[in-house]
Amino acid sequence: MQQALVGGTVADVYTGTWVTANVEFDDGVITYVGPREPACAAIDIAGKVLVPGYIEPHTHPWCLYSPMSLLEVAVPDGTTTLVYDNLFFFLSHGVDGLRTIVDAMRAAPAHIRWVARISPQSAYPDEAERFAIDEIAPMLSWPEVVASGEITNWMSVARGEPRVAAGIAAAKAARRRVEGHNAGASYNRLNELSLAGISADHEAITASEALDRLRLGMWTMLRQSSLRPDLPELLDGLHDVIGSARRLMFTTDGATPSFYAERGVIGGALRIASEHGVEPMRALQMATIDPATFLGLDEVLGGIAPGRAATFNVLPEVGEWRPETVYVRGEVVAREGRLVAELPAVPWPAGPVLVAPDAGLFTLLTGTQPVARYESAVINRRVDREVAPGDVHAVLVGRDGSWAAKGVVERFLDVEGFATTATTSLELLVLGRDPAAMARAAARVAEMGGGFAFDGGWSAPLEIDGLISSGTFDTTVAIDSSLSDVMRRAGYPFHDPLYSLLFASGDFLPELRVTPSGLLEVKSRTILAGTVRP
Repeated sequence: MQQALVGGTVADVYTGTWVTANVEFDDGVITYVGPREPACAAIDIAGKVLVPGYIEPHTHPWCLYSPMSLLEVAVPDGTTTLVYDNLFFFLSHGVDGLRTIVDAMRAAPAHIRWVARISPQSAYPDEAERFAIDEIAPMLSWPEVVASGEITNWMSVARGEPRVAAGIAAAKAARRRVEGHNAGASYNRLNELSLAGISADHEAITASEALDRLRLGMWTMLRQSSLRPDLPELLDGLHDVIGSARRLMFTTDGATPSFYAERGVIGGALRIASEHGVEPMRALQMATIDPATFLGLDEVLGGIAPGRAATFNVLPEVGEWRPETVYVRGEVVAREGRLVAELPAVPWPAGPVLVAPDAGLFTLLTGTQPVARYESAVINRRVDREVAPGDVHAVLVGRDGSWAAKGVVERFLDVEGFATTATTSLELLVLGRDPAAMARAAARVAEMGGGFAFDGGWSAPLEIDGLISSGTFDTTVAIDSSLSDVMRRAGYPFHDPLYSLLFASGDFLPELRVTPSGLLEVKSRTILAGTVRP
């Protein structure tokens, strides 16, 4: 049905100006922008501001919330396009199962696009088979896929590892951007990564690092996330170039549910931009047309012009980023901060079975061991020392219970037994100092089919792939809040417990990690101790 919004101030992100115009749309597509009076049903928005829907170019729809429930907070915030990471859905369900999820999300009250990972973010002994180019290349050509996902192990790019190089080449052949995760890379190393084909990065934590990426041609995402809330300092440091740089975007990088509930998604980033003196039009461009251009979607999204999707936010005034009404494809999907559209039902494929592990896998390490001493939520340093009776041990157990990787941690948790499947490896992470308590916590998580459990204490299920709650977004906020409370009472000293658990088995952050290949020293890529069998 043909409709029109009339009398409002329209954000022209193409020229960087605000204009008074009427906007007509039909069948989800804008058909006219200009002064003529429409000959169709019209809604008067005089005194209001009409802007394109905000775009989140990089998020992970499995941090307790699902690809569906995340929209409960994103869409009312005005974030109407989200680019989802495929990693754990691909690992859990393969190409066919992932295709089922992607197809179901086409009915979402938002524009959902995807990245296709060309490498994992935990060290798997069968990585070459799991991420064989024959598996990955076809996904890069799916119409929903706009980029290859972040390559967390950027040293594999710098070393020119053939399989990773082939994945980058496949992405380029499919005319897709290649996302990097270049945390800690020097300027000279960034040169190598840019030359190797890395198109974008979201890991700058200082303005100087962001400038390095911009000067080397990388699309640069400025991050405001639960793990790295760096946006205020980045904006202040980039003040002199924000007006002229055209490869800047915002991202929230898959923040925790509590963070989104409190601060919003891209709307929250826009509010910070206003607080730090970024001119409203320029901030809006960084949230709309710039990421749309990065994603190759600027002929469809990111602006208000004929032929583009009728996806926009009605704001009360310039610089007030909370929408009163949100339209997606010409339909009202949110009003006054609440989602009014239905979410799709995803027929989740069966995931890997979780087996209660044999208690013998929790035999504690003795003697001199490499110990992971945590100095932040996700960074630890190696300290070689004698294991003491009160030390907390970290055991990563295969979901089928057939193997375990072992290590020792400091300044992480002070517990007898705790277990979770919320890990970047998709395996079962067990922490504690008492083997019997560790085994009981692991058995409790297996009984739930995935989730969190303290031995004899708090537990919460994660019914979908051991990562995701099947409940509403509010359910995930409650789980996140409870997890934070109980972990702090158990001695957790940092600010983001969920990501501490997720990344304990990653292969891309310093310095020691328990992975499916064994205890890994990340920088040297050395397996210090292999896996053990029951």
